[in-house]
Amino acid sequence: MKEFYYNRKLLRNWAFVSLIMLLLAFSFKSPSFDLLFFEGFVKMLALCFCLSMFYVYIRPQRLAKIDDEGIVIDKNVKLKWSDIEKAERFHRVGVLGRDFIRFKLKKSAKYRLRNMQKLSAMSKYGAFSIPLYAMTKDDAALIEKEIYKHLTVRSKIKNTVKRVFKTLSKSGKKTKRK
Repeated sequence: MKEFYYNRKLLRNWAFVSLIMLLLAFSFKSPSFDLLFFEGFVKMLALCFCLSMFYVYIRPQRLAKIDDEGIVIDKNVKLKWSDIEKAERFHRVGVLGRDFIRFKLKKSAKYRLRNMQKLSAMSKYGAFSIPLYAMTKDDAALIEKEIYKHLTVRSKIKNTVKRVFKTLSKSGKKTKRK
């Protein structure tokens, strides 16, 4: 079993941004009584954002866990290797070109989706995808190797079984019972 985590450098940058937002929010003082509620709301929002970012930074967040049975992305359900039709890597074109691994499932595979997965299922990313940009480059290469290793082993076994059944059926046709 191998576990992969989000890149802590990216999380550290967001933690510093949240700290700066918190300092700016608490350095602002409204000149009138009318903005007092809004000022308190902004300060509480900045405080919650800062605390949540430091929680995420201190406690590492798991991106994926791979074992012989399947893969768990974030904290979602475990995808079985037998239910995955193919995994493809794609590059999002745009200002921030980012790499993903998208899993295409078989038609017969039924998984319960979370709300965010339901939304992303309608996009080009699909319900089950791994953001390679959110990991270190070494981890991204390693997770890609692990995924393709499990999928190619499964397809090799599938092809071998097909060949065995094909030869058995051919040999069965040639010999006639008397």
